[in-house]
Amino acid sequence: MNGSNQEKAPRVSVVTTVYNGEPYIDRAIPSILSQTLSDLEWVIVDDGSQDRTPEILEDLARRDPRVRVFSPGRLGITKAANYGLTQARGEYIARQDFDDTSAPDRLRLQAEFLDAHPDVGVVGGYYVLMDQNRGERYVRMPPVHHDDIIPAMARSIPFANTIVMFRRRVWVEAGGYPEVADLEDLLLWLSAAKLGWRFANIPEVLGQHHVHATSFFHRSFKYADRQRSLARIQAKVVRELRLPSWMYLFAFGRYAYAYSPSTLKRVLRRTLGGSAERDL
Repeated sequence: MNGSNQEKAPRVSVVTTVYNGEPYIDRAIPSILSQTLSDLEWVIVDDGSQDRTPEILEDLARRDPRVRVFSPGRLGITKAANYGLTQARGEYIARQDFDDTSAPDRLRLQAEFLDAHPDVGVVGGYYVLMDQNRGERYVRMPPVHHDDIIPAMARSIPFANTIVMFRRRVWVEAGGYPEVADLEDLLLWLSAAKLGWRFANIPEVLGQHHVHATSFFHRSFKYADRQRSLARIQAKVVRELRLPSWMYLFAFGRYAYAYSPSTLKRVLRRTLGGSAERDL
């Protein structure tokens, strides 16, 4: 394990959890280590991998002193993320999935945005969604401004967790990611909103998010079950953020959406769901 302290805390801590990530070593690694923002550390939590991931990470840490690898054993995604956050030393936290990529300027743009907007606690951005399950490839363009993001939380998740950067204070004040099996990110954003933090998305493509059936996450959760969980949290968002009561309709509609054919899902997302997307 490479957990040595440096004299000066980095500006940004990138936090990644990985389980059996050997097939994806050509994605996150080059995209993070070639960022135009150099004042960073990369905290990688090996969540009990059983392939060559531990050896790959140890070699990476030997070659680049910005990389800090921790191997606490099998914790699960959410506990591993919270563990990684306890090791992070930066003022700003950037999440990064091991099988996704970040654009070269992502961290610089997000850090500069947070510097310039001290009331903003969480900032995301546009991203390319590569959905191998549905054979779709498009740019997802979530709302940019806080006043649009809050009501969007009743319809969908307004940030890709793998593309988000937030102040460490947000995570601390909210009590960390809730240790649930899924959708811990949306629950964290809900807690942050209730604490008064503002949100933003940068209107530029900041990375790629991959959805594929071979990932451990998508093998572990049935799609319909996840949609039902999302519906429950969306209803919680409407209730706790005191959004208009008619927005409960989005939560109810989520149940029907779960069983709709893929071609209809795309239409529903872009019409009733209000998802701004651009095909590639």
